[in-house]
Amino acid sequence: MLGIDPGTTGMGYALLDLSTDPPRLVAHGLIETPRFGSAAERLLAIADAIDALIATHVPAYLALERLYFNKNVKTAMAVAEARGAALVCGARAGLAIAEYTPQEVKQSVTGSGGADKRAVQRMLVHVLELAEPITQDNVADAIAIALTHAQRVKFSAAVASAK
Repeated sequence: MLGIDPGTTGMGYALLDLSTDPPRLVAHGLIETPRFGSAAERLLAIADAIDALIATHVPAYLALERLYFNKNVKTAMAVAEARGAALVCGARAGLAIAEYTPQEVKQSVTGSGGADKRAVQRMLVHVLELAEPITQDNVADAIAIALTHAQRVKFSAAVASAK
């Protein structure tokens, strides 16, 4: 399971192993982009890094944050482009793709769609049995997005086996 928190100056990513309970955090980090690079150079760096993560870890799923309304149109456009790069990488690799709003992720991880980032980070420690909190916002968000989809996959499997 590959979770992505889209961004152009740093894209958070997380890989979860769904074969364990709770899921095991396999890898996480921030995809760096050229600080003074053009939009095309940033998107290329993002796509190359995501392609490498997919090739290395061979996830079956890609979960990413659905773009929500942003008052800053320039920022929203850049994030939408980064999301597009991630979607293309996932589709090209044949991954099942899911998208979640920030509120859906917060609800899934903390039980409240209005939770703040620190509450999400604290819950990740407990739910995934981490030794220490993930304090980088983009990375913690990517882990939370991956966890949200992991919970949906587990629920869907339980429903299917009950039929």
